[in-house]
Amino acid sequence: MRRAAVSVPANIAEGYARNGSKELIYFLGISAGSLSELDTLIELAARLGYIKNTDVLAEKVDEISGLIMGLIASIKRRTA
Repeated sequence: MRRAAVSVPANIAEGYARNGSKELIYFLGISAGSLSELDTLIELAARLGYIKNTDVLAEKVDEISGLIMGLIASIKRRTA
């Protein structure tokens, strides 16, 4: 879970450090994938009884996912 969580901002940072919008969008997509992985791991941990009350975590994952997708859409509109 930690690795997936750390991967989200790390890939966003790497995308910003690259040259061009195309690469940024690519790394934002990787970030979104890592976030989806984290969401799945949270669900599995809850089902296995390792964590409880995942509502706040699920809300945060949804919020961050929306921000990433919104940023991707904005960049695509700007570069179209």
